[in-house]
Amino acid sequence: MFRPGAVVLSMRDVHAENDKGLPALRGVSLDVRAGEILGIAGVAGNGQSELAQVVTGLRPFHGRIEITGEVAESRSARDAIRRGVAHVPEDRTGVGSAPNLSIADNLIMKAYREAPIAHGWVIDVSAARRMAESLKDEYSIAAPSIDTLARLLSGGNLQRLILAREIESKPRLLVAVQPTRGLDVGAIEAVHRLLMARREAGAATILISEDLDEILGLSD
Repeated sequence: MFRPGAVVLSMRDVHAENDKGLPALRGVSLDVRAGEILGIAGVAGNGQSELAQVVTGLRPFHGRIEITGEVAESRSARDAIRRGVAHVPEDRTGVGSAPNLSIADNLIMKAYREAPIAHGWVIDVSAARRMAESLKDEYSIAAPSIDTLARLLSGGNLQRLILAREIESKPRLLVAVQPTRGLDVGAIEAVHRLLMARREAGAATILISEDLDEILGLSD
């Protein structure tokens, strides 16, 4: 039987504008608990993207957001990451990855400031490559090597790369936007397994999707 844990994300009366300066969120309030997947369904362009960007620190907002009991800063991705927020964005190439960097560089983007990869201001290249090799194998990222450029990956393998990086940060809150759009059946099943595994590990998850079967199949 599903038993949600403590509230990880709390939003109260949150307002935000879209890129045209028009209202995208009007007084949104919601809670997401540990071990819970909250599904948000709807046709694109109705504020879902802006909601994800607000929670992950990519868009300014008015109102109150608390993550694990601490007030979140407006428009600070670094603050969101520090509080344990992971983001699987809708735009895999423009936001989710650096296409002209290698698989290895993309995989360490959230870990390069920390041990064992960071030694003061210096990156331990050997440790970084070991981590990248391990994640490439664990998440079945099909590519000749970790030196392959991210832009050469298929859609499914690029999504596996993004999920590997975000999930390995052991997030308290995972925000996944259209995580399986454009993927084949095998890749979709793999993504769903990863999302459910994070749920079982106690992460709170916001799942935003236009696929009603996906929303109904995964959401609590």
